[in-house]
Amino acid sequence: MDPSAVLPRALPEAGTIAFLSPSERLNDSFPAPLSRSKAALEKLGFRVKIFWTPEPSRPATISQSIANRIAELRAAFADPEVDAIICTFGGTTATELLPPLLSDANLTHVLRANPKIFVGYSDITTLHWALAARTGLRTFYGPTAIPELGTAPSPLPFSVQNLLRAITDAGRTPLGPLPRSATYAPDLPAYLQGGDAASVSPQVLAPSPGWKWLRGGSGVGPLFGGCLSVVVRLQGVRGMAPDWRGKIMFLETSMAEGASGRGFVPHKLRQAIADLAASGVFDEINGLVFGRFFGYDNDERRDEVERVVREALAIGEDGIVWGKTKKFPVLLHADFGHTSPMLTLPMGA
Repeated sequence: MDPSAVLPRALPEAGTIAFLSPSERLNDSFPAPLSRSKAALEKLGFRVKIFWTPEPSRPATISQSIANRIAELRAAFADPEVDAIICTFGGTTATELLPPLLSDANLTHVLRANPKIFVGYSDITTLHWALAARTGLRTFYGPTAIPELGTAPSPLPFSVQNLLRAITDAGRTPLGPLPRSATYAPDLPAYLQGGDAASVSPQVLAPSPGWKWLRGGSGVGPLFGGCLSVVVRLQGVRGMAPDWRGKIMFLETSMAEGASGRGFVPHKLRQAIADLAASGVFDEINGLVFGRFFGYDNDERRDEVERVVREALAIGEDGIVWGKTKKFPVLLHADFGHTSPMLTLPMGA
């Protein structure tokens, strides 16, 4: 555990949770899943406040959207009633918030003075890294309101139990052995594929293929990482990349890369691993964990992605690729990232 980390206050019983949309703005597009998410948390005894600036039917300009999102972020952290912040969705635009996050001294002061539980995944990786870099805040890589907590007819217990397990302790003690889900949803909710968002038909679940070690061993260190495509980009942003020495790196991939829209395509996975290797990350970390790869739902596809990772990291080979000399353990298909249900991981713990 990093002794310099800023730990937020644990989520209390009957605490207040804020919904925040710092990337994709889907509140008005998917009111039914958002309402289900709010109701699910209220049923558990929590209060939910939604921080949302109504935008005109014509899309706001980029600068206006940035201003709205930064104002909402500032307000949620500054609100003394708010104990935790859960993002509503990922997206593609969180990087637009980096200039004010990295240069606005007043915003940094507000964030530092009001440490809060902060939860999200995918494009929210950008906010996790920015909060760590600017404030030292320990954040949580976990479910969003849409789709996980808004799953019909109710959120999957595995996701909710592991979220609460993490944030009611706020990363003060080790989580211990992480559970594995016996089932998972191979497909997105129907409404994210053009279906009726108000439908309460449950997602179809399938047996989970299980976690797989590509390289065995043991490693100790704080967790840090995020969505692979975002991690690769952020490595090049001045003042954002963490000190990877001794860390356990976790990575997961997005759900809609390539023409098929079914997961991160193999050649991009190979490219991203090479980018990280070239940056020297793999000479410093103590372990590497990949989340379940969205879209890789049969043995043939899983074999394909395993081969790419194995060869890109030269696992089982004598050769050294990009100067990688450290034989850290590598685990695949863990229950986090673009998979449902999912674990919640404390970053920096």
